Amino acid sequence: MKIFKLFTITFFIIFSSLTGISYAESLKFDSSNYEGEVKKGKAHGVGIFTFSDGSTYEGKVSKNRIHGMGKYTDSKGKVYEGKFRYGTIKIKIDKKTRNIVKIKPKIGFETYAEMKGTGATSTEWFNAAQNSSGIYELTAKGKTDMEAATKGDGGGDGGGDGGGGGGGGC
Repeated sequence: MKIFKLFTITFFIIFSSLTGISYAESLKFDSSNYEGEVKKGKAHGVGIFTFSDGSTYEGKVSKNRIHGMGKYTDSKGKVYEGKFRYGTIKIKIDKKTRNIVKIKPKIGFETYAEMKGTGATSTEWFNAAQNSSGIYELTAKGKTDMEAATKGDGGGDGGGDGGGGGGGGC
């Protein structure tokens, strides 16, 4: 009788755990295709997104969003690897500069740089770009946003694309 009871409990545990398993499927989005685990009709688990420009993302996905450890390879072969948070990875270049890569299955991706502010804005991040010499400097928008933040404006566009703080590095 004990063996039957043990068998029944084991069978029930195994069966109930199987009902939550994700199955590998294909999904199509506006700017990408997905191959991997799907749960309730959404990309969920581990899979691969292939974007219309040939770039790919391999890794964790949660409810159609890139979220967790993964690797993004852009169309030129540059690899961004690490922990993605809701489709965004922040890659440290140095103490005051970082690259931001945002990936969204429905609309594609964007990449840009940010630099830390100075003085009163030293905890905030602002748009930057690499100049012809390869040195990062604030863009016109980054300078405007930093000036507004320095004045204590707090309104307007500051903190939008500039990141408005948060994250604090990689």
